[in-house]
Amino acid sequence: MWGQCRGQAVISPHLTHFTCTDDVFACFSTPAIMWRLLSVEPDDHLTVAESLKKEFDNPETADLKFLVDEKNIHVHKVLLQIRCEHFRSFLHESDEDVIEIHQFSYPVYRAFLEYLYTDNISISPEDAIGLLELATLYRENRLKQLCQQTIKQGICEENAVVLLSAAVKYDAQDLEEFCFRFCINHMTMVTQTDAFCSMENDLLKNFINKASKAGAFKN
Repeated sequence: MWGQCRGQAVISPHLTHFTCTDDVFACFSTPAIMWRLLSVEPDDHLTVAESLKKEFDNPETADLKFLVDEKNIHVHKVLLQIRCEHFRSFLHESDEDVIEIHQFSYPVYRAFLEYLYTDNISISPEDAIGLLELATLYRENRLKQLCQQTIKQGICEENAVVLLSAAVKYDAQDLEEFCFRFCINHMTMVTQTDAFCSMENDLLKNFINKASKAGAFKN
């Protein structure tokens, strides 16, 4: 968003965690407004996007299911092939009706499959690390960005080093910089956590070197 936001002039576009422009105008414009005409559809009308959301994990229409942690997730092959390059090649070579997943947990894989139907994720910041790994493996760049946003919302002194380590591991540069700045701003508490004491040597050396250049050590 940018422009006049709550009386402040935001000159360049600023990333927010909103998923709808209506929410931005409702929360930040003065006065709160809607930026477009409100269209009231009949109660029984569903858009294409809404219809797809309803069909996620629907055993009545699905033609494929994933078995993760002994739980089923019902999906549609054609949608997966349309939405994901990984499935485009994988399902072309496979005619199985049930696929077992062992590399990722049920919350992570379910969130990934639901993302293919909704273009959004609903997952805890802790599980978002696993989803970030999946997004990196499957080369889903937009999903990778959404994971980073979710992880940022759950950062605290106790998990900051763990999140920083994950950001470095999965080459999430924006998240890495965010976690690093958080650690610098909460240096005293962060350095007293178990996670900091358990940092890998290379990561610790890079952190201290970067922190010194950022002025974390005054003397």
